Amino acid sequence: MTNPKLTTRVTVFLFALSLTWLGFLFVGSWGVLGDVIVITALAWALSRLMVFVMGSKWGYRSAFIIAFGAALAGEVVSFSSSGIFAGWWRLLLAFLGAFTGGLLATANHNGLWEDNFPPSSEILDEVLIFHQRRLGGVKKIPVSKRCFDLLVALTGAFLVVPIGLVITFFIWFEDPGPLLFIKNSVGIGGKSFHQLKFRSMVRDAEKETGPVLSKDDDARVLKIGHLLRKTALDELPQLLNIIRGEMSFVGPRPQRTVLVREYLQAMSEYAERHGVAPGISGLAQVVGSYYITPRQKLRLDRLYVRHASLGFDLKLLVIAFLVVFYLRWRKDWNGRVPREWLRFGS
Repeated sequence: MTNPKLTTRVTVFLFALSLTWLGFLFVGSWGVLGDVIVITALAWALSRLMVFVMGSKWGYRSAFIIAFGAALAGEVVSFSSSGIFAGWWRLLLAFLGAFTGGLLATANHNGLWEDNFPPSSEILDEVLIFHQRRLGGVKKIPVSKRCFDLLVALTGAFLVVPIGLVITFFIWFEDPGPLLFIKNSVGIGGKSFHQLKFRSMVRDAEKETGPVLSKDDDARVLKIGHLLRKTALDELPQLLNIIRGEMSFVGPRPQRTVLVREYLQAMSEYAERHGVAPGISGLAQVVGSYYITPRQKLRLDRLYVRHASLGFDLKLLVIAFLVVFYLRWRKDWNGRVPREWLRFGS
């Protein structure tokens, strides 16, 4: 007896192959822009079909591979006539087209960013009002610090675009879905904001647990996520937060609003760390680690607020760079930075 489900899947697969052949015929016929549009459309259409045949992850991956493969085959045919430079340039555009088509297909179902468990308006108001009563007012970001942040962030945003494209592809290929993760965090004065990060965990990682801190050996972290976290490359989207004035390069590390609310109930002085703009890196991350207690973090953040200056920020940035790209990769590193690196000014 014929299996209707199997018959349907075979029919869809054969239709996908026919669609691929048509795409191959059209590649090279309408110029570079036309080819990219064809490949993008092919990858999008194949994604919709292959997901039905193979399931979500391998369906999206296969659609990308087939679409790019069709473009690659078409380019091989015309490689000798187009020249080496033009050929590689066209292959890069074909790759981007196939990736864009698959990304559009996943975005249609899952969006481009993941915003898990955003705090309710009641929690947002409660945290903000608590800070207003505790702090009274907040320090404005010094002009020199703001100018430094803007200059470096704008320059960095321009330079890291190629790196960002590579990162987003590997995230998408390992776990097709959103590229960014939105962390609802407390900023200066207790006002919450959307802190942006490259997604380093599987989709819906907090579906069963709710908002919790990640563990050192967390099974939810993607393979590419381990590298992103170890090199801090998952923080690159926060350049946009800095440009928008929500963050600085150096300052107390932002904490999720729901967790800050819990900390404030146990120690009201925790609000003091939000009297200055939060940062991508801070004294607590340099001296301590991701896993120090909230009270330890508060003590170090208070020290930073007391000694904050552009010169101290530059020192912490240099140390943070050495920690991420040198110390963390040493087998004999004990997790501490040399004490002489951290001499506070008067």
